[in-house]
Order: sequence, then C-alpha cells, then structure tokens
Amino acid sequence: MKGINMNMEKLFLHEKAVDIIVKIYQAEIDGKSAYPLSISKEVGSPYSYISKVLGIFEENALIESEFEGRIRKVRLTEDGKRVAELLIELKKALKMDFVSRKKIRALETVIQSLDGKKGDSVLHVVLPVKAELERLKTDDDEVIERAKRLMRSIEEMIDVSA
Repeated sequence: MKGINMNMEKLFLHEKAVDIIVKIYQAEIDGKSAYPLSISKEVGSPYSYISKVLGIFEENALIESEFEGRIRKVRLTEDGKRVAELLIELKKALKMDFVSRKKIRALETVIQSLDGKKGDSVLHVVLPVKAELERLKTDDDEVIERAKRLMRSIEEMIDVSA
C-alpha cells in the first residue's frame, strides 16, 4: 500500500520542491537556521538544483535569504510558512489508504443494514464481514480504529448471551 500512496503524493506534488520548503519549515520549528547546502544533503539533490528552487521561492515571496559572511541562510516568509503547513497537511492526507477506507465504509454499511439484529440469524452476513476485517492490511490509523470498532460490534452481534 505504501507504494501506491507515494505515487499519489508524487502525482499531486513535485516531491523535491515540497521537500525543500518542508525542510526549511522543520528547521525553523526546531529553532535552527536553514542553509542551501544542508538542504541539498537532506533532500538528496544537487546544490545547483536547490539553489534554483530557492531562487524561485524567493522570487515568489515564499522565502527570504541573507548572507552570514559567504554563507546564504534562508527563512520562510509568513506566506511561505502557510504554504509549508498546507503541503505538510496535504502530504499527510495523501498517505491515507483510500482503498481500505472505501472497503471499511462498505463493511460498516453492511453491518448497519442489520439494524441491531443478533444471533444465528445474522451469522451468514457478519462472518464474511469479520473475515474481510481480518484480511484488512493497512497503516492508516483511522481505518485500523474503525475496523476495531466494527469487529467489536460484530462480536456483540454474535454473542447472544450479552
């Protein structure tokens, strides 16, 4: 699943440009200064490419730079910070497991359609749903939590002594 999500991220975002602005943001959050050479090493891109991207960011008022001696230091503008925050949020959203989210919604709908029925009369419906939940493999925390809740509901439906 991770490979699929990474492709979604690359589809929506130019990965290196996003990494650059996010690295500057993270440095500032950590109370550190951001330098093109260190950014180059962290994102694994040539210094010349980093410098070009930073130039574009500066032309578009996302960053400001100043020299400390011969070393260029960059920092985000207020607009640059907002863009970085939005990109971080978008990266998180694109890491969601959309396939598993769709599947869990369908399974929740099946269980809700039973309208609180319990016992043997629902086994033919809940057992296949339970099997699907057991096969569900994901790193998406929300899906995992919803699957746990659904599994508890199924267990309560099966356990007629409750």
